[in-house]
Amino acid sequence: MFQVIWELKVKFKERDKFEAFYGPKGEWVRFFIKSSDYEGTDVLESGEGDSIFLVIDEWNSEESFTEYVKGRKAEYDLLEEKAKAACRTKKRIWISI
Repeated sequence: MFQVIWELKVKFKERDKFEAFYGPKGEWVRFFIKSSDYEGTDVLESGEGDSIFLVIDEWNSEESFTEYVKGRKAEYDLLEEKAKAACRTKKRIWISI
């Protein structure tokens, strides 16, 4: 399994938008679910009331993730722009294999 872990600081007023975007039926999941190598996305909240979340994308392999994103770069870039609309910051903090 391959994981990409993102840390997001969500704008207080945009929390509902964030949850809808990254939720099980949201745009983020709908984009990746087209790949049979995508295993899912988990969203974890820090619990400190600071609007910090981890988004964990799980894939069969790093290659499958890289190839999927590379093959749909324009779509992925647009998705990233939409993601930024609900966040103060978004950064990839970890990749695990």
